[in-house]
Amino acid sequence: MKKTQSMTKSTLENDFKRLDEIISAIESAETPLADSLTMYKEGVALAADCAAQLEEVENEVLILTKNAAGVLKTQAFTTEDAEDEF
Repeated sequence: MKKTQSMTKSTLENDFKRLDEIISAIESAETPLADSLTMYKEGVALAADCAAQLEEVENEVLILTKNAAGVLKTQAFTTEDAEDEF
């Protein structure tokens, strides 16, 4: 089943929130080493999932451009194009 944009956003937001919680817990001196290791493994999996979700969304983004004849067209968004503009 394909995720909708709002489902992806919600999932990403939840995953980032959980990653933040994991980082805080691992940085805490009160978290036992075994628990930190378990949370670290969860965090690595979440980070990989977030990267995949972001890549999926990036592939769906289109840039609207105008050609020399003044006709609007769409092209796929690439990070190289975005970096060139800054």
